[in-house]
Amino acid sequence: VARRVAERDPLLARQEIAEVERIARDTLSQVRSAVTGIRAAGLRTELARVRLLFEAADLRLQADLSDEPLPPPVETALAFALREAATNIVRHARASQVEVSLQIDAVQACLQIRDDGRGGASPDNPGNGLRGLHERIEALDGEVAIDSRRGQGTRLQIRLPLRSEGATPSTAPLEAET
Repeated sequence: VARRVAERDPLLARQEIAEVERIARDTLSQVRSAVTGIRAAGLRTELARVRLLFEAADLRLQADLSDEPLPPPVETALAFALREAATNIVRHARASQVEVSLQIDAVQACLQIRDDGRGGASPDNPGNGLRGLHERIEALDGEVAIDSRRGQGTRLQIRLPLRSEGATPSTAPLEAET
């Protein structure tokens, strides 16, 4: 619009450009706020949301989260993982009980989510949610392991290094379910 008007009425063109710039800035601000809200979800906040979701779906939840503080990127990634796992459990697992645990040591955080559902999730052919989860965790040098034998429920385990000066990601293999 501004280009067409620019030759005939430069003042109107400048006004149109200013309005487009204002709208673009407002839109960018709204997108940033939305993304920050998603990114800033803490693990305890997400656990509270999951409790409500599971109550509505008649699922029992047992949770044991360490009280140790986490670096913000690690906490955000684990909150995202919990959200994705909870969504998948409600949609696909046909579970009645879910266990969530978080253990933190000097080097890493380990989030484990187990359900007693039907199992059978394929780690080799994940949906978009699990694919996004893998990408997010791997971007932080973490590891994702899924054990989902048909008829035996699903176990999702996520290990993330706690990054600090001089710390290196853990190279320990994920524990195998026996």
